[in-house]
Amino acid sequence: MREWVAINDEECAVINCTKPEDVPAILDIYTLKAQYFRFVDTKKWDLLASLFTPDATMFFPENQTEPADAKTTIDFIIKALEGSTSMHHGHMPEIEILSPDAAHGIWAIEDKIYWPSDRTTVHGIEYLHGYGHYHEDYVRVGGRWLIKTLKLTRLWVQKIAPARSVA
Repeated sequence: MREWVAINDEECAVINCTKPEDVPAILDIYTLKAQYFRFVDTKKWDLLASLFTPDATMFFPENQTEPADAKTTIDFIIKALEGSTSMHHGHMPEIEILSPDAAHGIWAIEDKIYWPSDRTTVHGIEYLHGYGHYHEDYVRVGGRWLIKTLKLTRLWVQKIAPARSVA
């Protein structure tokens, strides 16, 4: 039988364990990120924008040279995903509560995006499949957790051009 041993705050900091008092905030951040993925995939752009602080930045290094404000980036995402079917999954979150109103998170992700083969896309591709991590900072504003910074790092990506030429 496994024996459970209580550890103190100092030991917890070394092994990065979750403190019971942080669980409600962590669960709220899980919900925030689940909404992010759902709003992207269902193209609920106004709801997606509502998940970010007014001064939030987003950074997708494969398409940007530096972080940009969330509105500019969401406008790009709207154009890039036009006519597509996308599926974004977040896995194995590592959420660290830094203070009562600040947190940091890393999410393993997998995404697949399909565009109709009979039209061109912003990227000139028909299919994208990728793996990587979202690195995010969160702040609690008025009792609600929001995304302050978001950066996607890719470990692997596959892009497939349309099988035929599109005029």
